[in-house]
Amino acid sequence: MKNKKRLVLTALLFSGLLSMDAAAQTDVHVLDVGQGLSVLIESNGHYMLYDGGDSDKSSYVVSYLQQEGVPSLDYVVASHYDSDHLNGVVGTLNAFPVSNVWGPNYTADTRVFESFNSIVSAKSLPRIQPAVGSQIQLGDATVQVLAPSGTDYSDLNNYSIAIRVQDGNTSFLITGDAEAASEAEMVASGLSLDSDVYVMGHHGSGTSTSWDLLQAATPEYAVLSCGAGNSYGHPHIESMEKLQAMEIQLLRTDKQGNIVASTDGTNISWNVAPCNDYTPGDPNDTPAQPAASSGSASNQEAAAIVYWTPGGKSYHNSRNCSTLSRSKTINEGSLSDALSAGKSDPCNVCVK
Repeated sequence: MKNKKRLVLTALLFSGLLSMDAAAQTDVHVLDVGQGLSVLIESNGHYMLYDGGDSDKSSYVVSYLQQEGVPSLDYVVASHYDSDHLNGVVGTLNAFPVSNVWGPNYTADTRVFESFNSIVSAKSLPRIQPAVGSQIQLGDATVQVLAPSGTDYSDLNNYSIAIRVQDGNTSFLITGDAEAASEAEMVASGLSLDSDVYVMGHHGSGTSTSWDLLQAATPEYAVLSCGAGNSYGHPHIESMEKLQAMEIQLLRTDKQGNIVASTDGTNISWNVAPCNDYTPGDPNDTPAQPAASSGSASNQEAAAIVYWTPGGKSYHNSRNCSTLSRSKTINEGSLSDALSAGKSDPCNVCVK
């Protein structure tokens, strides 16, 4: 529900005239986990953790949940298996009783994925990928699954489990690292994407936050989770320009720390005011260009060092690309080597 009444409530909160917990029944916490994502959803004594940030923030996520008085988690969602989303999930599974674990149906050649499988198995927790369109009740909130609907994505980010959380007339859209391909499937599904708050996909990458998704969701607010000065240049200018064009108010963890939205089913209040700072990131991990030689441009391009994993379909310009997910095995060689190994898809994050 998007109206002036919510803005009045928010103004009262900022002026100190209204306690944040006075009428709130559902809280959505976007934690400041640097270059990663972790969202705690709590509603009437029930809890869901959606992702847990990277290894350097795992203990912070656990501590935050403890400080919030979380006794146990009804659901833990690993949106997908990139390390900047999964490491804190493993830490949380070790620290709390958990009833249900969601994760997409693919595997990753990483240590953290092995740890995730080990703790899930040790606790006898079935890992399921919930069906698109399915719903669960979390306290006063309804959580509906929007993605993934595909089974064979070349970009593993598109396996991200996307959800829409609704309490009364208020709603939140959370899409993990889903890219434009998965976003298009969400729009085509016929499921409602209309949301007051959009937790931006893939840390504000230009490969997510498509026009189609924004026009289907029509959010009043966007929340961005990314690390200050991150090497990927998040948020990308394309995403920031779209938010500005649609006059979507912006809150961001790299500027404001933890961001908490509270709703009573009618109005949404915030722990901080929107910063509306649409400044894009500044990438500094641009791979070095090969030294000039007398060879042709095509020969120089073929000789440039690229990276790939045994199970992937893409080649990467940066060994530190987030989509490599800290694979235990990262091969490197020339572009010709990568193509010969069947890695014909350029990564849409680090290959421009």
